Amino acid sequence: MGHLVYDSSLRIDFNDRMLAHLQVAFAVKLHSNESFQFSWRQDRDGDGGRGSIWIHPHISILYRFTDRLKPTLNPRWIEALVSSADTPEGMSALPEPNALTTAADPPAAP
Repeated sequence: MGHLVYDSSLRIDFNDRMLAHLQVAFAVKLHSNESFQFSWRQDRDGDGGRGSIWIHPHISILYRFTDRLKPTLNPRWIEALVSSADTPEGMSALPEPNALTTAADPPAAP
């Protein structure tokens, strides 16, 4: 379980795979000098809690991963996260979309 540390004081726990995708999605927005709201659910004790922060280019963010190996990134997930930032609700910690191929896709050539 990795975590995101925001403004040196707020620590939010995410699994490493989610955190890696959030890192790239945040970088896309912050590289363009864009601020946005970010929201997530906190279900540590099954209380259904949630949190929300304002992400700003001038506030430090630390991504701390448990695993030293980087996960393979899912571009569809990154796109979904970045797109959600442009909504009135802001970016949400969305679940990963389905695999990149579907049953309708033709099989890969050998």
